[in-house]
Amino acid sequence: MNRRDFITSTAKAGLLFSLPIIPNKFLWVDGSTITFTLLHTNNLQSNLFPVKNEYDTERHTGGIGAHKKVIDDIVKNNPYTLLVDAGDFCGDGPVFDTFKGKAELEALKYLGYHAFTLGEKDFMAGIDHLANNLTLTGMKPVVSNYDFTHTALQNCYEPYKIIEWPNLKIGIMGIVLPLHDKISIPDKEKIVYLDAVEQANTTANYLKQKNCNMIICLSHLGDRYSDGNLSDEILAKNNYDIDVIVGGHTQRFFKQPRIYQNKSSGYTIVNQAGWGGVQLAQLDFEIDNKMNKNLLRTKNFLLKEKKNQ
Repeated sequence: MNRRDFITSTAKAGLLFSLPIIPNKFLWVDGSTITFTLLHTNNLQSNLFPVKNEYDTERHTGGIGAHKKVIDDIVKNNPYTLLVDAGDFCGDGPVFDTFKGKAELEALKYLGYHAFTLGEKDFMAGIDHLANNLTLTGMKPVVSNYDFTHTALQNCYEPYKIIEWPNLKIGIMGIVLPLHDKISIPDKEKIVYLDAVEQANTTANYLKQKNCNMIICLSHLGDRYSDGNLSDEILAKNNYDIDVIVGGHTQRFFKQPRIYQNKSSGYTIVNQAGWGGVQLAQLDFEIDNKMNKNLLRTKNFLLKEKKNQ
């Protein structure tokens, strides 16, 4: 984002957080604006059902039922709402052992996710099985820095995605880590890993040329590392056109987004929503017809269900 104000208001229960004010490079031309809501999750890890909450004996946390209620309420109030996930929708446990990722994809579809990327755990059943599940559910992950040409996933993914509403166009990419040695699956070597930062910049520039009002990166790199390994922080500082990085992998419960200056002397927001479907993160933006963007507020929903529900 090119030197814009990021303003968040405070609210009851500490759900909204104040962010530093960043000088605005542009003047508002008129009052024509759209309020755009970004909802995001990461590292759901096959947690489709509520789990025990040790701090609340009356309620369980997470589960697709709790997600559905909150998501539907938000979309009802603002049709300009985008729902995305940053990977690892699969994870060890009875759900994955039984359904091998298909139920997890059906859940994403049921909840109305517009876009999602892949994490390493999503490959656990194998490339062919993942491709079959994606085909059966009609779901396609967004992955910008893998070349799947010589695998069963060749026609099962998108290198970018553009979501459009009246007067609003959002560009989405997906950036992921190379599959590590612990993921031992046939044909893994046929997946060609492309440089993450280079592909992110190339894809973001393409989306910019397509006149997207906002460019969002779904990242499964991890937020940051003490050893300097590739991370969301490094990508944020070394990109030119990404407005928001929706993070995953490191399973951090961000209390508020982090803001980094990028290579275009603008700013890139990084946010993450923990793991297990316990939290749903919300970022509200005001976007005008001159591509100016203000972050109005942020909110984290701790998703709960009563035990008897």
